[in-house]
Amino acid sequence: MYVKPILWILLFISVQEVSPEEYNYYEETYEDPQPLNCSTTESIKGGHVTYSQGGLEGSVLTYHCGAARYPFPLSYRLCSADGEWSPMRLTNGRQISRATCKDMLCPAQLQLDHGDIWPRVQWSRVETTQSFSCQEGFTLQGSAQRNCTLSGEWTGTTPVCDNHADDCSDPGIPPGSQRSAGRFYTGEKVIYRCQTGLDLLGSAERVCLENREWSGSTPRCQGPNMFDSPSIVAAALAGSLAGVMDVFSPDHKKKGSGESFARTFRVSKGSRMNVYILLDTSGSITKQDFELSRKATIALIRKLDSYEVMLKFHVLSFATKAIDIVNIQDLDSGSIEDVIWKLEEFDYNSHEHNTGTNLHAALHRVTEMISFFKQNSAKNHFNETQNILVIETDGNSNTGKNPQNAVAQIRSLLGYQETSSDHTDETMLDVYVFGIGERVNKIQLNSLASKKRDEQHVFAVKDFETLGKVFNSIISDKSVTMCGVAQEWEKDEMTFTRPWHVTVEMVTRSKATRLKPCVGSIVSQNWVLTAAHCFARASTETPQQVHVGHGEGTVVSKRVIMHPKYNVRALEHRNVSEFYDYDVALVQVNKSIPLSWKARPICLPCTVPASRAMKRVNSTCQEHRKELLSQEETAAFFIHKSTERKETYIHTESQRPSCVEKAMQTLKEPTNVTVDEYIPDRFLCAGGSSGYKYAITCKGDSGGSLFLQKNKRYFQVGVVSWGTTNVCEGTKQKYSSDNPPPEARDFHIDLFKIMPWLKQHLGEEIQFLPEVN
Repeated sequence: MYVKPILWILLFISVQEVSPEEYNYYEETYEDPQPLNCSTTESIKGGHVTYSQGGLEGSVLTYHCGAARYPFPLSYRLCSADGEWSPMRLTNGRQISRATCKDMLCPAQLQLDHGDIWPRVQWSRVETTQSFSCQEGFTLQGSAQRNCTLSGEWTGTTPVCDNHADDCSDPGIPPGSQRSAGRFYTGEKVIYRCQTGLDLLGSAERVCLENREWSGSTPRCQGPNMFDSPSIVAAALAGSLAGVMDVFSPDHKKKGSGESFARTFRVSKGSRMNVYILLDTSGSITKQDFELSRKATIALIRKLDSYEVMLKFHVLSFATKAIDIVNIQDLDSGSIEDVIWKLEEFDYNSHEHNTGTNLHAALHRVTEMISFFKQNSAKNHFNETQNILVIETDGNSNTGKNPQNAVAQIRSLLGYQETSSDHTDETMLDVYVFGIGERVNKIQLNSLASKKRDEQHVFAVKDFETLGKVFNSIISDKSVTMCGVAQEWEKDEMTFTRPWHVTVEMVTRSKATRLKPCVGSIVSQNWVLTAAHCFARASTETPQQVHVGHGEGTVVSKRVIMHPKYNVRALEHRNVSEFYDYDVALVQVNKSIPLSWKARPICLPCTVPASRAMKRVNSTCQEHRKELLSQEETAAFFIHKSTERKETYIHTESQRPSCVEKAMQTLKEPTNVTVDEYIPDRFLCAGGSSGYKYAITCKGDSGGSLFLQKNKRYFQVGVVSWGTTNVCEGTKQKYSSDNPPPEARDFHIDLFKIMPWLKQHLGEEIQFLPEVN
């Protein structure tokens, strides 16, 4: 009964013993200390220093150097809470106290098999030149001279000395690297390594494949202060995405655009694409950099949305942990505006003090999403959905498991081999990696990126501002059209290997009888390209009605346009009975050809669709020719008797004269016509060469396409016109198309030489490159 009064007395005494002054003093003793500012008197030898936020915590110190110089060992430092700038360390880990400006150098060409380099040095200064030449019997491809630029890159293209004696062409050796010795036979491997201080991006090992192409992506060597220029990155990325995004989606067309058709061989109704964007928000990413990263990502999302694909996005931020910004399982993950709104609303401080870089956690989150879709694959259209991963990071994954393990798991979920060094056949997966700044672990990032032939998936850019320039520079192409795709295999059977190939039959008005048919190629839904001699002997004659048979049926001609300079009798006054210069015609059909696997246009060079198919956005017509007719003897195909694909070789440059002179044997009467007059440069010459016999066309093959394959797409470079020998007439022929006489040659109209005429009539339907006049 006395407990409560005693407690009250004790409490009263304790309160009375603490005076107001003493209480205030207690508060002051435990106040949070004021943040310490970092020094703003730092310097760099040979340059100057700037500071953001005046040296407060989180400020960025940036070192600046003049043209052709760079800060060493790094370009910026961060102010920590203890008032100290982040340390500067050399590659061996030793800490240094003062930065310096160093001269920019380009890694020089170290090796040129069967050629000479001058001067032979390891490093070259800006504005200096290296020159290259080849030994006798080898032809120089690439640049004979290259100049070292301010960014540490070389002008021009990698020099190669090749005699084309092996199965594969010489794949080249990039500056700053060396390559293992050996011949380029099918199945053989070459190995690249970069000189000390440089990292290898692309494929370190490449194999000569049965199709005479090299596996993997072209390697390049980069130092920590070297970056890919925005224009080069944008062109490479746009070229790769143009192939990836060229997808058939008839039920989900965007307003104001026409049909589009796919580059992949797994096209289906309503094609889909899941895009996973991984944003680094670790401690080294300042708020300013994050804002730039956010803007760049929004630009990328809008660019992807310009293609006719059913897109769904998963956007996540990763530091020590991964946080979803946009969840691909949500209904609004396919709404571009909703995706962008969520990205704009994301709080930069969401990770709080968890500032590590755990790339594995981010990639593991992607595996969870892919695994989720695979569990109910039919409902989620798993087998028809392409997966695009875009990784943006400024550093090294320094916490969590090895990110390579997560990428291997993604590949396994999609049915691909985890250890494959060539990912070209991974049509449902593309992994793009962007390393920003000099702190990135390029070797690690290179191990994550896809390595596909003639594509580039790993990029090193200087800063987040440059990344924004890259994404904004990607060409937005809403008129995505499909050309040059053939369904090579279906259920283990080869089908529809020539969907552009059509029959062209002229019907006379008088007797309504069909003459011996020619063939042609679909170049658009409304136009067929063929030979003029299928209709008349001169452009002044009026062709009769034409029936065009394609994979889905038959259409009738609306009009036939022959080249105005075509005239078989043009050299009759000089005893030349037949002359096939400009032997080309266009047939406009009365109703559009319904495009499908069985009827599809072939790619015409010097057009925008061809640029996309070649993955060479912003290329020129001349670059198209160089890309397609890259060798002096270039492998090509034609369709024989409307069914068989036959291989031949086109002879150009130094190989052309000996080929075209075989045409003179067809002149029966004495004439003063020279070989250059009889076979002008508008003809491509194809057929046998020394030691080999290549297939020859027959009369029924006239008007067909002479075509090439590049990046699994088909490009027409010529129209079959005439040949020196008809090996298909008669029942007791000694020779055949596959076994022609040694002197037999074929001549085809070179499409590059008649581009202005093609553009004049097809320009409203096919977008030609600007320089075609």
